[in-house]
Amino acid sequence: MAPLKIVVYGKSSVSHAPERGILRFSVKSNGEEQETVAKEVTTASTDLQRWFKSSYFSTDSTIDAPETKFSSTSMRTWKKSIDKHDAVLRDMPLPNPFNASISFKAVFHDFSKLNHAIEQLLAYPNVEIDSLKWGLTDETGDRLASDARKLALRDAIQQAKDYSEVLGRDVAVVEISDQGSSPYGTARFLSATSHGNHRSEHASLDLTPQDIEVEGNVQVTFQDA
Repeated sequence: MAPLKIVVYGKSSVSHAPERGILRFSVKSNGEEQETVAKEVTTASTDLQRWFKSSYFSTDSTIDAPETKFSSTSMRTWKKSIDKHDAVLRDMPLPNPFNASISFKAVFHDFSKLNHAIEQLLAYPNVEIDSLKWGLTDETGDRLASDARKLALRDAIQQAKDYSEVLGRDVAVVEISDQGSSPYGTARFLSATSHGNHRSEHASLDLTPQDIEVEGNVQVTFQDA
């Protein structure tokens, strides 16, 4: 009797409600003078940080603050340029050629406070909301990834069992190859720029997140026992 070899791919998916909201936003400006633009962005960013921390961040360790982390992530200054091969535009002055931006990241675990923060940022001058991503704590993410791997392996074993029963043969696992699991996070990109002084024009936001799914994938090889 010829030796039997069965190769199957096990798959699984487990889900969990998001536990974190990761908000990224930037303060941006442009103008005719680099120094003026840079100063405007720096001043606006300092004011924004002061307001943001006083509204959503507590230094009192006994208080379950809605905001768990807030930091600036990057600062950029650049000058727009015209394609030197463009004969029509290369001799024309470029309006507001100087640009500057400072980017921030805030992590929330209270989603009602997150919605409120976005509403306020939409009315804050020169602020652009870059993205909103839902995530899990490391502990929960690791647990779900472990569950997904176990379920994927059980799925592979069941597939091999189905095949071997039909063939009337007994098989055993000889090789397991982890095909990786999906990252536990979902992104929701918000393309929104604020110009200030229009707070009343925005209806109350409801950014209710969907459950986060973690997938497991494994390749398992079986041979005659």
